[in-house]
Formats: sequence, structure tokens, C-alpha cells
Amino acid sequence: MSVDFYVAMPAANWPTASAVQRCLSDHAYPVHIKRFPTLKGGRVVNDGALALIDGKEAYLEGELAPASAISADVRSINERLATASAAERIGATDVIMTFRTRSATEMRAASYVISALIVCFNGLGFEPQGNTHGRASFARAIIEGAEALKDL
Repeated sequence: MSVDFYVAMPAANWPTASAVQRCLSDHAYPVHIKRFPTLKGGRVVNDGALALIDGKEAYLEGELAPASAISADVRSINERLATASAAERIGATDVIMTFRTRSATEMRAASYVISALIVCFNGLGFEPQGNTHGRASFARAIIEGAEALKDL
């Protein structure tokens, strides 16, 4: 089983690894970033993040893409957001980070990283399996879920 998480934000807000780590630390999230994708202009970056959580490495398989480079995916996500009565949509100048997780450790790490991207960098989170989305409240909800997975 895998769970996908998405976060979209203005491209100008895409953070560095050190900025994400600072946010994680400031919020006392128990994750250390070892590697984080860098935005490369208009190209799709097919690399996720490497994090350390609970003393274990978690590779967060992912893709970082400008919305303009994956317009069919953006249309699909925006349709799902509309169906879920979300007021917000992903715009043409946004970037989208996707994380696919396959274990409880990866889900925990991804939840904290996505939450950091939401609360510190004005991200919009989306989880398609549960069709949930949002900003601060979504971030809090996935953190609660991450805590429930601890020690599994």
C-alpha cells in the first residue's frame, strides 16, 4: 500500500533544504532533512527527499514540478479540489511536490515535511486517497496522523 501527499505553493516560495530544516526544528518536528529537491527552472525533478525520523532513514520518493510542466496533472488535481468544495486551486506559477510513501516511517516523515511546507512556505496540501486538503488545519491533521503511526 502506498499513500501520496501533494503540496503546491508559489514557485518563488520553494525553500532550500536548510530552510525546511529550520522550519522543522522551529516546530519541534522530529525529522532531520538529509537531502531535499531543488527547483530547476521549468524542468521536472524526479527525486524526493531523504529524511531521518525515529533513528531511521526514510526516502520520500517524489517529484517536484512547475505546474506549467504537468498541466494534465494540475487539471486533475484542481478538478478533485473543486469536487471537494475547496476554494483554492493550483495556479500556473505554482510548483507541486509529490511524495509517495510505502511504510509507516515514510508516512511519518512525509507528514512532517508536508506540514512544514504548508505552515512555513504558504503551501496548499492535498492527499488524494482521502480527498483531504488545506493549509494549517490540514497540516495539523496529518501531524496527528503521523503521531498515531509512531512505534508501528
